[in-house]
Amino acid sequence: MQKKCIILASGNGSNALNLIHEFHTQGKAAFDKINISAVVANVENAPVIDKVRLAAPDIPVFFLPYASVSERECFENELENIIRKYSINYIILAGFMKILSKEFVSKFPYKIINIHPSLLPAFKGRDAIKKAFEYGVKYTGVTVHYVTPEIDAGPIIYQEVVKIEEYDTAESLETKIHKTEHKIYPVALEKILGAN
Repeated sequence: MQKKCIILASGNGSNALNLIHEFHTQGKAAFDKINISAVVANVENAPVIDKVRLAAPDIPVFFLPYASVSERECFENELENIIRKYSINYIILAGFMKILSKEFVSKFPYKIINIHPSLLPAFKGRDAIKKAFEYGVKYTGVTVHYVTPEIDAGPIIYQEVVKIEEYDTAESLETKIHKTEHKIYPVALEKILGAN
């Protein structure tokens, strides 16, 4: 049975575009169980909006304002309407920089998936790459996990280690982390969605 997914994004859209490339535009038979059915951005001028429209004109793209907590309820209500309209099975967070409410998350247990730029449970929350670099750890990485009401605390689906070399800078580490994200997010989604 094909799994219909909606991607939530806030910014540049590199992870969202990577997933669309893997699961939509390439048309791989191996990925025919995963369908990117819609994309939602919460920032009006986010580059991800035009990038998705250019790369995959057949995927509906929506802008739903959510810049402050006061907008969250409206955002989540409209998002639920889109989820129902497109019969969405899974919600994929790809550079989505806002927190979903506990009430919303609780409605979709084991249906919301996120990628985080650290080896959780280490360095939860924002600026995880910077925190790892400044703390001086020798290894960090990337984690794909289910979203639960507690931030960055859901069950882990997939992790990959990234070594911090002596010559690394914060910028070079960020580049390495992003490359790892692009590598493992499709693998993790295929693992969990393709198996269900």
